[in-house]
Amino acid sequence: MPPITTWAANLNLLKMLKTISASLNESFKLIWKNKSLAVLLLILQLIFFAIFISINLKYQTKILESSVAIADYMSKLELDDISIASDILEKRNVLGDDPSSISRNYNEIAENFKLYMTYIFILLIIFLSISWAITLKSIYKINLKLAIHNLFKIFIVLLFYLGSIFLFFFSLFNVSFSQIASESAFLTKYYVFFVFSMILAYFMFVSLALLHKTELKDIVQKTLAIGIRKAHYILSAYFINIFLFGTSVALFSYFIEKNFFVLFLSIVLIILSFVFGRIFMIKVVDNLTKN
Repeated sequence: MPPITTWAANLNLLKMLKTISASLNESFKLIWKNKSLAVLLLILQLIFFAIFISINLKYQTKILESSVAIADYMSKLELDDISIASDILEKRNVLGDDPSSISRNYNEIAENFKLYMTYIFILLIIFLSISWAITLKSIYKINLKLAIHNLFKIFIVLLFYLGSIFLFFFSLFNVSFSQIASESAFLTKYYVFFVFSMILAYFMFVSLALLHKTELKDIVQKTLAIGIRKAHYILSAYFINIFLFGTSVALFSYFIEKNFFVLFLSIVLIILSFVFGRIFMIKVVDNLTKN
């Protein structure tokens, strides 16, 4: 006979598949029965993307201009051994006539990037608070007063998670140009930031899914309980959401110049994957709290 551990593993796998399957089914049914909700969330998601793209275009253009200015200036420098030796002998700066332009443009890049991240932070806080509050209201059929209470809780939770991520990210650019030149130190901070952000993002969506049935004082304990003890369920939910998003993006990339109808459909699917992802995550966490 198979060992007890094998039976237990198989039982846990079946239980997980049942929970995930039930959550998928409930999510699809909710969207099908509440088409007005799906349309509202799609419109909200479209507004978010429109503002997000406009912020990106404005600040990435400025950052690119400063980057090109640095690259153009550096390309005009003669940095071979003979030229450097000649500059030193003649007491000229090896970085040309205007070496401060490099640090000046770098400071402009850092400043524009910080402004860009500040606007993205504000946009995410507002959009995620509203979209999650609407989603929770629709799933649990709650009144306006309770929906506003949920909105407040969502805002506080997002402020903690996103605030922690963005503050750490700002610290990456709170360095001088000479420190950036020390590539290993900068990359080490970047890798730490990436891991730190992934961990916070993982728990953030668990917290948001729990908020309707959990008060703020208990959210940390319940988030850790679900996020750690039921990690295989949560990771499965994330995998399905990422797969749906990735498939939509792949369709968009493939048909971008081939079929307008399929291209339009893939754009709708990309937006819908975010809407569905929120509902599915709430359903998975809700089913886990019942077990």
